[in-house]
Amino acid sequence: MFETAKKYSETTYYNKQALEQELEHYLVEPLWNEITQYRQLFKQDFSIHGKKTFLVRNPLVNDTMAQLQELFFQWLSIHQEDPYCELDLFWLKEQEQLRFASLYAKMRYDKKMDEKTLLEQVIKGFRLESEISSEQITYLMNEKNNLLLKLFMIAMEGNRRSAFLLFYPILYMHHVLPLANMFQMEEVVDHMMQIIQESDITLHFLSMLTYLQTKFQDSMNAYYLQDDASHSSLNLDAQELIERYPMLQKESIHFYVSHRKPHHFYTLQDYIQACGVCYETARYSMEKFVTLKWYQKQKAGKKFVYFI
Repeated sequence: MFETAKKYSETTYYNKQALEQELEHYLVEPLWNEITQYRQLFKQDFSIHGKKTFLVRNPLVNDTMAQLQELFFQWLSIHQEDPYCELDLFWLKEQEQLRFASLYAKMRYDKKMDEKTLLEQVIKGFRLESEISSEQITYLMNEKNNLLLKLFMIAMEGNRRSAFLLFYPILYMHHVLPLANMFQMEEVVDHMMQIIQESDITLHFLSMLTYLQTKFQDSMNAYYLQDDASHSSLNLDAQELIERYPMLQKESIHFYVSHRKPHHFYTLQDYIQACGVCYETARYSMEKFVTLKWYQKQKAGKKFVYFI
């Protein structure tokens, strides 16, 4: 029983439209009814935008969650040493920036800070009660609820400001704050911004998991496969680096070749002046070098410096 329904739910997760295309509209209704009955066995209610929606926590979804969580642990095992990440506080007004920076400092240094209290301070201090429902707040406050489901909830709300504010205390609650160095919640929101047309939001959730899996897998691959690149890059000229790393901009490589003296510190301003680009382009390029381990990154006063 349900063998066919499993095929369209656990090998690949079909919605009704995809099933109609697969079967060319032939005998869709009886099969869809069987699929719906099967998915009822794994149904978990989930409120988004005040609408009653649900996830199907079947083996496909649970296995994908487990794989991503394993990537989390792998990434954390080699990046746990420094939970600091650069905060882009332009989402907030000036007074709010100071308040949030203070709360973030508590996450890093105050070992006695209660996780729930900190999340409450963010919700109340930034008046998020008007943006997320009391039901969602209760869900987020429960440390037993899955981290990935919490991130999915705030991403699907589609509000970048509230997603940004909630991201850090939620990671802190689950003791994985360094993950904020791997991805930004605003990126996930942009990826997930879709109009909910069906009550079943399982495909949306799988889309988020796949997106995060790709980011973490790329990072892990860069860490393991490019381990020797930081050394070889010091000995190659610009043309050799351009041929070996076609994913990098030529201007980036030329900057690196002229700024790779050991024990010298370089800044984003150096990149901006040398390449004639904006701040965001400079930061993106320098972070690529950090990922490749060509530079190390360190906080110096109010800015970051990069060095061999």
